Amino acid sequence: MAIAMKESISTLKPLPEGWVLRRRRREDLPAVVELMERVYVEPHGPEAVWPEETLLEHLKHFPEGQFSILNDQGRLVADATTMRVASEKALRPHRWSQITGAGSLAPHDPLGDAFYGVDLAVDPAFRGMGLASHLYAARIALALAVGCRRFIAGARIPGYHLANDLFTPDEYLSLVERKLVHDPTLSTQLGLGFSLRGLLPDYISDAESLDCAALIVMEF
Repeated sequence: MAIAMKESISTLKPLPEGWVLRRRRREDLPAVVELMERVYVEPHGPEAVWPEETLLEHLKHFPEGQFSILNDQGRLVADATTMRVASEKALRPHRWSQITGAGSLAPHDPLGDAFYGVDLAVDPAFRGMGLASHLYAARIALALAVGCRRFIAGARIPGYHLANDLFTPDEYLSLVERKLVHDPTLSTQLGLGFSLRGLLPDYISDAESLDCAALIVMEF
């Protein structure tokens, strides 16, 4: 089984001494809510922050697929949420709320052949440290271990609102893919080894992305 991972994942630098990446635990849930409140400020708004009840659903449906990073002070500084789905479902046009059960992970398929990236949040105070790459690496390792064929996600395109008067969403995606335009989120994910499969219009309420997302896939 081969996987084409970019150097940013395949040669990760270790986390700082005393930091730990592990599966999310029930006792972490208040800290996850606090993290999301720090990450999802305007224009995202409070609706982007999951209550503890939703996070409990994650632990019920797919406990092994949720990861957290804690720093050397025990503060939760990054977190990632995933589920399993059938590839044919995830590769078709869809909305985030539809495929994730409005974030509850109720549609999680234990036999799904695709890992699906539901959410990834890094504390603004700790960005630039490669924490997202560590979370992706952990999720990819799990996806391979359980026999998934690919990792699929809807990538935000937060730079699009600055260029929507010049380009259609499809044109913008093409420019980012060709590295003629840099997008803060999509460019990073393409750099991790994902490939662009198309546009997901009306994917999620997102003022910066004009409600669009890029369908991205990493084949294993």
